[in-house]
Amino acid sequence: MPLKPFEAIVIGSGATGGVAAQTLAEAGVRVLVVETGPQLSAQAALGSEPINSMRRVRGLLSGQHRQQAQHPGYWKHNPLLYADERRYPYSTPKDQPFLWTQGRQVGGRSLTWGGITLRLSDLEFKAAERDGHGHSWPISHRDLDEHYSALERQFALHGNKDGLAQLPDGCTTAPLRFTPEEQQLAAALQGSADIEMIHSRGFAAHQPSAECPWPPSSSPGSSLQSALSTGRVEMLSEHLAERLLMNGDQSRARGVVVIDQRNGERIELEAPLVVLCASTIASLRFLLLSECSATAGGFQDPSASLGRHLMDHVSTCRFFQVPSRSGRESLQDQDPSSQLSGAGSFFLPFGSLPPQRGGGLPFSRGYGLWGAINRFDPPWWLKRNPDCRLGFLIGHGEVLPSAQNKVSLSETVDGWGVPIPYISCRWGANETAMVAHMHSMMAEAIGLGGGEMQPLTDLIKMPLIEPIVGTMEAMKAGAPPPGYYVHELGGAPMGNDENHSVVDAWNRLWRCPNVLVVDGSCWTTSAWQSPTLTMMAITRRACLHALQPENA
Repeated sequence: MPLKPFEAIVIGSGATGGVAAQTLAEAGVRVLVVETGPQLSAQAALGSEPINSMRRVRGLLSGQHRQQAQHPGYWKHNPLLYADERRYPYSTPKDQPFLWTQGRQVGGRSLTWGGITLRLSDLEFKAAERDGHGHSWPISHRDLDEHYSALERQFALHGNKDGLAQLPDGCTTAPLRFTPEEQQLAAALQGSADIEMIHSRGFAAHQPSAECPWPPSSSPGSSLQSALSTGRVEMLSEHLAERLLMNGDQSRARGVVVIDQRNGERIELEAPLVVLCASTIASLRFLLLSECSATAGGFQDPSASLGRHLMDHVSTCRFFQVPSRSGRESLQDQDPSSQLSGAGSFFLPFGSLPPQRGGGLPFSRGYGLWGAINRFDPPWWLKRNPDCRLGFLIGHGEVLPSAQNKVSLSETVDGWGVPIPYISCRWGANETAMVAHMHSMMAEAIGLGGGEMQPLTDLIKMPLIEPIVGTMEAMKAGAPPPGYYVHELGGAPMGNDENHSVVDAWNRLWRCPNVLVVDGSCWTTSAWQSPTLTMMAITRRACLHALQPENA
């Protein structure tokens, strides 16, 4: 079947782009998916050792990955999945670092996603009604329930039914087993009235095979693969989406302008529906370049808030050791399902009601602690205490939206003459107080479990790379800078009023309703949960609504 003319253009091929393409294609729509980077084979994308380690050294020495190497995921995945920062630059104020992880290939950052899938509750969707900070979402959990459920069933996600108000249960299969050391911690915490430990929810660790070469948590291994199998989807890789093409009266988009990354040629592509899934900061740059203040004849943003209220999850990490309950040998060699993964881990899901110690809480909103024990241990002979197992706790903290945290267009341009993003974002007093509370709860939980909290460099012998690891943001005492946790959100929020939001409750630009903004940029608040499942549910809901005849 000839696909041209296309009926929809999806910008981005990651977690939300895959779901958008699948949802539209399965409904009979002819879809073009535009991706900035190349289309890699599974073997090329995943890579192998020692080649991946050699690429890390080259990436650090050359300046390709100076910022992205701060994230622990860089040391786990193939560095080819992290964009060259010299080719795709951005800028920040000197005193406000921002660590932007960019995935410029088909599949985007879904290829490096940890695979945690948590639903948001109405405690997060309607938080502003409770504390007066910012605006509430124009949707609730009930609006996303069927879409959460459809995705959870499609992906066969693991998780328990915990009955928590702050973390709604999903349509999940049986949770993965705790390691022996995690079982010990869970038993120790049962005696605490307000520290609950649950199985994490999400994908199991990927075991590559000829039948399943891609991680199921990635779009090429799930939604994008399903979309392409319909025969109604075409990929246009190595083309950067620059801006919208508008009709004469600026009421609708007629398509997009893309830049061929191989030769710099600008090409106009037309379709009656555009779905923006490029990831938060890339999407904000695209929208800012498309808005009338930057482009003659661009779309209008009545709220004048486009790019403002950028958020990320504030995070902090602590490592610890506990006595081994499973000997010295690798548990992962005996049981591959025990590898660290979205489902192979645990949560202390405090949410919007963290434990109070000595009076009221000194901050608003909430957080959760993600952790694991005996899922990433090196060989026993590299551990300073070979009879112990290693664990970590990482905080996911909600950030209050602030108009001072924003993405704008820099006066500096990239190699194609496009203004680069200027990212201005810093933690406020609320985040600082929340991180201090995280530290106290981490110490309490680790102590109850009989663990000993220490820097990672005091737990593992790291020949050659110890000086590098010691300077990484995860090793520092306070919270790493924004962007570190790769959960950037906001800047084009959903709302019920065009004077206070960029898109409506169905993710349509207020003054250009055939453009859907469905990735993290449309978030009204950051909540505390890992955002990817909610992004995908929002995408599915918005695309299905756009397909209804009255919305065509």
